[in-house]
Amino acid sequence: MNRIMKHFLLVAFVSALAFSASAQCDEWKWPEDKKTAEEKNVLYNDALRNDDFEKAKGPHQWLLQNAPDLHSAIYINGEKIYKGLVEAADDAGNDDAKQNYVDSLMLIYDMRAQYCNNEADVVLKKAYSAYRYNIKQKSQMPVILELFDKAYELNGNNMDYYMILPYMSTVQYNAKYVKNLSDTQILDYYERIQGIIDYQIENKSKQSIVDKLKDYKGTVDGILVGLVNIDCDFVRTNLGPKFQENPNDLKLAKKIFGFMLNGKCTDDPLWLQAGETIMANEPDFGIAKSLGAKFKAADEDEKATKYFNQALTLTEDPDKKADIYIQLGSMKSGSAARELYRKALQVDPSKSEAYSAIGYLYYSSFDQCAGKEDMIKDRAVFLAAYDMFQRAGNTKMMNSAKEQFPSKEEIFTFNYTAGDEVSVGCWIGVTTTIRSRD
Repeated sequence: MNRIMKHFLLVAFVSALAFSASAQCDEWKWPEDKKTAEEKNVLYNDALRNDDFEKAKGPHQWLLQNAPDLHSAIYINGEKIYKGLVEAADDAGNDDAKQNYVDSLMLIYDMRAQYCNNEADVVLKKAYSAYRYNIKQKSQMPVILELFDKAYELNGNNMDYYMILPYMSTVQYNAKYVKNLSDTQILDYYERIQGIIDYQIENKSKQSIVDKLKDYKGTVDGILVGLVNIDCDFVRTNLGPKFQENPNDLKLAKKIFGFMLNGKCTDDPLWLQAGETIMANEPDFGIAKSLGAKFKAADEDEKATKYFNQALTLTEDPDKKADIYIQLGSMKSGSAARELYRKALQVDPSKSEAYSAIGYLYYSSFDQCAGKEDMIKDRAVFLAAYDMFQRAGNTKMMNSAKEQFPSKEEIFTFNYTAGDEVSVGCWIGVTTTIRSRD
C-alpha cells in the first residue's frame, strides 16, 4: 500500500468520526456521482469474486473515499480484500507491505464502527484480527489487550466464544513480554475469562460448542499456572481477604477451593469455608464427600455426618453411595457401625471394603465381649471376623484372625467339636462355625 492510499484512509477515518452515529448502513446511499459509484462497486466486486484483491483495491478505495456511508457491504468486503492482501504479502515475505495492509484493515474496522453504528460487533472483529496479525509485536501487545477489554466492555459474557483463548493468550503475551500486569491483574483477567466460559456453558444450546468451552477452561487454567505461582500463600494473601469480606461470593469460593485443592492445602480453614459456601449454593457430591472426610479427620463428627448425609442425596451411583455409608460407619462403633456397613452392601453387594470393615469390628471386640467363662464362645468373635475377612478377600486379616482361633485342645477341653455351630454373643449376635488355629 502506498503512502497516498494510507493518507486517504486516514482522512476517510477522520471524516467518519464526525459522521452521525445514528447511521446503520443497512440501506444503499449513493453519492451524487452515482454512475461512477455504481461502476466502482461492480469493478471491485468482480475482482473480489476472482480473489484478485490487488485489482479490487483501487475501486474499493474510491468508494471509501467518496461514498463512505454507501452500505455496510463496502466494509464487509473491505475486510475480505485487506485480509487477502495481508495473506498475499505474507506469502511473498513482504513484511512492510503486510503491515501496511494490516494497518489499513484496522482503519476499515474503525470506519465501519463509526459509520454503521455497530461498534460492539466490529470491535470483536478488530480485536481478533489485531491478535491474529500483530500479537507477536511487543509494541502492539498492550494495544491488542485494550481492544479485547473494549470488546468485553461492549459485549460482556456474550462475546463470541472463539475470542476466549485469544483473549487469555493476549494477557499471557503482555504479562510475559511487556511485563505490564501484576499477579493480581492477571488473576482478575483469569476470573473474567473463566466467567465468560461459565456463562456460555450455561447458555449455549449446541453441545459441540459446550464441549469446546469445557476444553477452554483447562487451557485457560494452564496459561494462568504458567504466569502466576498460585500457591496456598498466594490464595491466602490475595483471595482470602476478599472472601472474608463476602463469604457468600460463590465464584470466589470456587476459585479458592480449586486453587487450594491443587496446592494440597485442604487442611486450611479457608478451603473448608470456601467448600461450605459452594455446598450452600451448588451442592456437589465430590465436594460434600471431601468436606465430610476433612471434618471427620478433625474429629468434627457433627459436620462430617452432615456432609456425608448430604453426599448420599447427590448421587445414585451404588459405588459412591456405598463409599459414603462406609465413611459414616467408620465414625460409629458396634452395631451402629455394622448397620451402616450393611447399608453399603445393600446398595453395592460387591463392596468388599464393607465386609472388611465389619470384620475389623468383630476382631476388635474381644475385650468388650469376652465373658471370660467359656473360651470358645469368647474367641468366637475371631471366627466371625474371619468369615467377614474371607468374604472381603482380605487374606492378611484372615491369617491374623485365624491366629486367634482356639486350639484343638481348647475345643476339646470346653466340650466342643470342630465344625459345630456356635453363637457369638454380645452386640454381634451372629452364628459361626468352630475351627481351630492348629
